[in-house]
Amino acid sequence: MTANNLREQISQLVAQYANEALSPKPFVAGTSVVPPSGKVIGAKELQLMVEASLDGWLTTGRFNDAFEKKLGEFIGVPHVLTTTSGSSANLLALTALTSPKLGE
Repeated sequence: MTANNLREQISQLVAQYANEALSPKPFVAGTSVVPPSGKVIGAKELQLMVEASLDGWLTTGRFNDAFEKKLGEFIGVPHVLTTTSGSSANLLALTALTSPKLGE
């Protein structure tokens, strides 16, 4: 079996898992837990996370590059840079806004 065959098999198994484990359960008033927040992850998102892991990209990579490109097109700007946290985003914003290259 080739690596590509194994990847496809893993992807199919992840989809089966997601459809079973992540499918919405019926709500029963007075019994069902209502979380204050939650994850919105389906089979496709889980498959892409596993695919990125199999690529060895645990932070950024081809999926992040594609996201930045599509986000830039959507908001109409030539450059987009994602960060790992809001703190990192704030640091980048402050650095950019206080840069001497920005001018007055």
